[in-house]
Amino acid sequence: MEEAVSLSSLKVLVEKKIKKKTLIKVIWNEEEKITLLITPNMKINSFIYDQKEGYLFYDLEGKVIDRDIPCVLPESVMAEGKVLLNSKLQINHQPITDEDKTFLINMENDFL
Repeated sequence: MEEAVSLSSLKVLVEKKIKKKTLIKVIWNEEEKITLLITPNMKINSFIYDQKEGYLFYDLEGKVIDRDIPCVLPESVMAEGKVLLNSKLQINHQPITDEDKTFLINMENDFL
C-alpha cells in the first residue's frame, strides 16, 4: 500500500518550499475534481485538461492564468481524503523528493 499523508501536512511542505502562505481550493468540472494549493492572490475560476499542455486554468474573466500554481492534486493522487506519495505528486512542477516524503511522514507521525 502506498504511503498517504493529510492535505494539511502537504500544505506545510508546499509553504516551506515556496516560502509563501497557501490556500486550499477544490475545483471541479464535468470530468474531474482537483485540489489546488495556491497563493492567496490567485483567482482561479475554472480549468480544463489539455492532452498536449496539461491543466489550463482560467480566471473570472476567462483569461488563461499563466503563473505557476504551486501544487495541483488531481483525483489520481488522492485517496480517502489523503494525498498519496506517488510519482505523480509534484510541487512547483518538480516531483517530490525522498527528503520531502520523509518530512511529510514525520509530520504525520507528530500529529498522531
